[in-house]
Amino acid sequence: MRFTAANFVKLSPVVAVVLGLSACSIAEEVKHIEEVQKAEQRQETARSENLTGEQLFVRSCNTCHPGGKAGIGPSLEEINEKLPDDAQLKAIIRKGRGNMPPQSVETINDAELENLVTYLRSLNK
Repeated sequence: MRFTAANFVKLSPVVAVVLGLSACSIAEEVKHIEEVQKAEQRQETARSENLTGEQLFVRSCNTCHPGGKAGIGPSLEEINEKLPDDAQLKAIIRKGRGNMPPQSVETINDAELENLVTYLRSLNK
């Protein structure tokens, strides 16, 4: 097929569709990249350092132990009697137990773990 003005006119709708689809594809890819960046930013914020024990409790514990009471997880009202040793409590928080997910150093750093344990101990005073 020779390229002539008549052929160009015939092909121009096809070219327009191809270019339009390419533009949509690029726009969708940009949108996807922006969504990934927002998710990464939310994840980074969730890992912020030096949160208070109460902030950590609300973020990581309150859903299953609402206000320290029984919910999906058991009540924490007797935590001081049942787990008097801080090292034992920290180990449970780090490793998880039953349905309770583990809280790695990337999620709760060591200083924050201290803050959380202090807060958990204060729930029953």
